[in-house]
Order: sequence, then C-alpha cells, then structure tokens
Amino acid sequence: MLTISAGHYGKGTGAKDLIDEGEEVIFVVKELAKRLKSAQIHTNIIIDQQSKNQQQNLAYLVKVHNKTNRKLDVSIHFNAVRAKTTAAIGTEVLYVNPAILPLAKKMSAAISNAGGFKNRGAKRRTDLAILNKTTAPAILIEICFVNSTKDILLYHNNQFEIFDAIVQVLLGFV
Repeated sequence: MLTISAGHYGKGTGAKDLIDEGEEVIFVVKELAKRLKSAQIHTNIIIDQQSKNQQQNLAYLVKVHNKTNRKLDVSIHFNAVRAKTTAAIGTEVLYVNPAILPLAKKMSAAISNAGGFKNRGAKRRTDLAILNKTTAPAILIEICFVNSTKDILLYHNNQFEIFDAIVQVLLGFV
C-alpha cells in the first residue's frame, strides 16, 4: 500500500517556468495512480485543493499522509534553478530515513534511464516536512527542472516511460 501526493496545491503554487509545477504534479499523480491501480496496488492519492499558502499545504499533506495505511509515502515534485537554462540538469530523489536510501537510488536511476535525464542521485534532506513529519518511510521525487529546456524536452518526449519506470520501482518495493 502506497500514499502518493502532489507536492503542491495547483497552478502557481510551485516552481514555474516552461511548465507549472503546481499543475504538472497533479497530472503526474493521477497518471501514476492509474498505472498502480492497473497493477492492483492499493494507492492513496492526495491532491490538496484547500490550502491557501505553503504552510497550510505542508501541514495538510503531512496530516493526510499520516492518516492513511501505507508502507511508503511518495511526494511528486519538479525542481528549479535560479534562471532558465538550456543545459540538462536532471532528476533526483530525496529521502531522510537511511533505510530508504536503496529505494531512492533505484528510483533516481530508473527515472534517469527512462527519461534520458542526468542522474543526480539520491540526496538526504533533513529540512523537508514530507520527509521528516510523516510516520512511514518517504521519498520526494524531483522529476526534472522546470526551467531547463533540455529537461522539459526530455520530460515531454518520455513522460509515459518515466511514469512507467516510477511504477516499476514502486512495485518492487511493495
């Protein structure tokens, strides 16, 4: 059993440039849910439609994640750098619990391979609410960078392969 959340709460609430993170994470979560359901994996989906700011959003996501029965928490995001770039930047998966490091590494490699992204790897982060305040092991997937023209081209050309790769890694975990 998994719980997957869109890491932001709608248009204009996350990183924004070539794509809008707040909108795109909702699309990704819905696509992942369809694939997991087809694989007969019970998945709790969280899409915040009530928060008015980031603080409310983080509190809501943690609260709802912690109310679900699950083996793993997954938060979907896109990353950003300060300025638009044509350079490829890549994908990374964040974690805090050392026991989840192998999954984070495997996920980052799978997304990198499926999307053609640079693999930035698994990174331990101790400052993120979804990783620190949820009661199940958690990963935060940064699919690619919203302001890298190369990353977004790769994402658009390979998004369904990326979604399938994420699902395959999750199936191996549950």
